[in-house]
Amino acid sequence: MPVTEYPIDVRQVCIGLFVRLDEQGGGDDVVRWPFPRKALKLTDEGMVNALKVSGVRHLLVVLDKSDGMPLPLSGGAIAVVPAAPPAENTAPAAPRAVPTFRTPVSAELKALKRETLERNRERHSRYTRCEEQYTKSVTQVAAIIRRVSGKSTEAAEAAGQVVHSLAQTFLSERDVLLNVITSKSQEDRNHFHALNVAVLSMMVGAELGLDESALNALGMGALMHDIGKGRMPATSLQGGQLQLQLAIKKYYRQHPLVGARLAADFPNVPRAALPVILQHHEAMDGSGFPKGASGEGVHRLARIVHVVNRYDNLCAQGGQHDEKREQEEGLIPHMAMKHLFNRSRAKLDELCLSTFIRCMGVYPPGSVVQLSNGLFGMVVSTNPKRATRPSVMVYHPEVPRMEALVIDLSIEDGLEIRRCIRPEALPRSAFKYLSPGRQLGYYADAAHRA
Repeated sequence: MPVTEYPIDVRQVCIGLFVRLDEQGGGDDVVRWPFPRKALKLTDEGMVNALKVSGVRHLLVVLDKSDGMPLPLSGGAIAVVPAAPPAENTAPAAPRAVPTFRTPVSAELKALKRETLERNRERHSRYTRCEEQYTKSVTQVAAIIRRVSGKSTEAAEAAGQVVHSLAQTFLSERDVLLNVITSKSQEDRNHFHALNVAVLSMMVGAELGLDESALNALGMGALMHDIGKGRMPATSLQGGQLQLQLAIKKYYRQHPLVGARLAADFPNVPRAALPVILQHHEAMDGSGFPKGASGEGVHRLARIVHVVNRYDNLCAQGGQHDEKREQEEGLIPHMAMKHLFNRSRAKLDELCLSTFIRCMGVYPPGSVVQLSNGLFGMVVSTNPKRATRPSVMVYHPEVPRMEALVIDLSIEDGLEIRRCIRPEALPRSAFKYLSPGRQLGYYADAAHRA
């Protein structure tokens, strides 16, 4: 991770800051720097005063090594700092306007608790590891799905290893973090979908108290729920456009049955995973497929995957959807959750749906919000115990995106979410910074909640 450095005006210095000479800021500042070292911590008022009277106009603060935050600047006008007395036989230098940098010590961030600032670097390190692990897992899932299609016995063993890792994570009550993954190819999206459904289904299963064996079967079934797709017989592709469309629709409604038969050939796939693959499109009201099962006729693990599968399909951009496309495809997360509750509730198991909503929170990962201090942000993780207090990555124009502040609202009790907004309502710079609406990838990370 890059060091978190920001330029500040000399008037913002105080005891506890770790500061560094900005050698690119101008020759005068280099000449006037009052200390023998170019980077050091200000430990007493003498060092602070030496900087303020030196004529140095601006410098860099290294927040990761500082004990606190710089002082706020009063007002927002351009400041004129008096120059040092001119040397003998030289013309006096004209006063030079120095910009008052808008740094993360501006008013809206000044009140952040020290715990938030101390956690931020560690959070970004976890997010980076999480993204790398998720990307690696997607690659593994792609290989697994290809091997399954080729009836390779190694595929089930590889799938078991992925699911075992996830099961251990969730059984240890780890946090679920969201990573925003840049747009991928259509094939990659399908692999994202498989992993997303597995991760989120296991999250719900852990919340429902499933034991390790059931959680493993749930994860295997969720990871392999769509393996029956893409195996349409070549004879079905003959005929005109209408015949082709009818054949695709008919086959689509049979892909759970094809997938279950395929998975049954692998001895390492838990038998309890087969109903998940077979019934992940069955609805509680009997309107699903391939057999129109309903109520108690739908396996309890399949009910979980049905909820999660519908949610991830609603959020996906260009991902796989039911043969009758939803008008709201590509919904932002909180709208997808609203769709599940308002329009799909009769089709979904009530307990599974309510547990999923509780786990994902009132503001699901990916929701774009505005905080009470005016900052825009995007929810990156939720707190099941405090559904309205998620963690939010905030947009600040002077903070590089790779170092974006993540504010845990369960810590920052002085802040709250003012409103949830549509991404297109963001200012252009905030939209680019937060990148809402991209393919969402979820992965379990070792992030214990305080």
